[in-house]
Amino acid sequence: MTTSDVFGKIPGRIEKLSMPGWQPKLGQSLRAAERELERAKYDGKLLDLTCADTHRFPPPPWALEMFQRAASGEGMTYTPYAGDVSVRQAVADNLGKTLGLTAKVENVILTPGTQAGLYTALSSIVEQGDHVILADPEYLSTERMLHYLGATVTHVPLIRDSTGLAMLDVETLEAAMRRRPALLVFSNPNNPTGAVHSKHSIETIARLAKTYNVPVLVDQLYCRLVYGDTKFHHLAAIEGMAERTVTLLGPSKTESLSGYRLGVALAPSGLIERMEDVLSVSALRAPAYAQHVLKRWLADDQDYVAKRIGEYENLRNMAIERFAKTNLLEVIPARGTAYLFVHSTAGLPDQKLALALKTQAGLVVNPGYQFGPRGEGHFRICFAQDEKAWEGALERIVETVTRLARINVTA
Repeated sequence: MTTSDVFGKIPGRIEKLSMPGWQPKLGQSLRAAERELERAKYDGKLLDLTCADTHRFPPPPWALEMFQRAASGEGMTYTPYAGDVSVRQAVADNLGKTLGLTAKVENVILTPGTQAGLYTALSSIVEQGDHVILADPEYLSTERMLHYLGATVTHVPLIRDSTGLAMLDVETLEAAMRRRPALLVFSNPNNPTGAVHSKHSIETIARLAKTYNVPVLVDQLYCRLVYGDTKFHHLAAIEGMAERTVTLLGPSKTESLSGYRLGVALAPSGLIERMEDVLSVSALRAPAYAQHVLKRWLADDQDYVAKRIGEYENLRNMAIERFAKTNLLEVIPARGTAYLFVHSTAGLPDQKLALALKTQAGLVVNPGYQFGPRGEGHFRICFAQDEKAWEGALERIVETVTRLARINVTA
């Protein structure tokens, strides 16, 4: 007896998560290809370059202290769905200072991770048949969520200059805006490329959003993790944008608090109420005791973040310098995030290269196709790793790609 015999056919919305459009290129569904990469990922024998090493880069010391105090009786076990009001107030105050705008408690909702914040926000805006504009390349889960919700997606190319500054292709973006889409979605800094949108880019997005009355969701999870003299510009801080922007943030990456499952969304109060309704029938609330960690987030960790930026920048530079010594791997320096989006000139399909890095180099990477059409020919790696492990990983990447390129040429 099969699962289908007992539970019926797979619901259409689940099948959409496999992104059927990719099957001809991959020779299998997207999820089947990913499961092929995921096998043995957690057996301890592979170095996972899809995420940060939070043992090498642990959370701020006060995080556990705040959690323990809340769990020992200072915190509520069952908070409102939107989160503990005192925590939301602290977050609103600190977010306002960070983003350069006025934020009230009713503009803030806490979610069980930024991923849940993304899903909750999209579920509160997008209906079956809606048209949504999405940057390309873009965070791998966003388009899947949109397909799950029944939306159609228009990709707008993300254009990067040689220094890692980004801009959405204006002509394509405006043409898509004229169709009066339900939403524009993009990340800044961009995941997977690490590119940071220029001031001109953010101002252009704001101008078009106001001209065509299109709401915007911007994922700013890495907005504090930017390098060198990079200037970060917050979309919601531009005049007229606070009322039409959802900003997603959280402490999971820069502050290594991913295990605490905390996300934050800043949006107009009416949309926050909708998001609370979605939480009420899904995850209910962010982990109650963990919520209290957010009282010190953005307020007491500037020195911690500055130190981390310096350490990450050194690791980023190690990879750029190593890849520059081979003509098979090209990378534009990431201005933000902890990722590099590496272009392979070896002419190998993304899945084949990712599988080879897994089986031959002992490394798990994200193949570029996961991030959209413009991701093809790339792979994403996270450089937030132990220094010695990272150095060895870079050598194995170069060795594996070089060997495969030779085989590809002689085949």
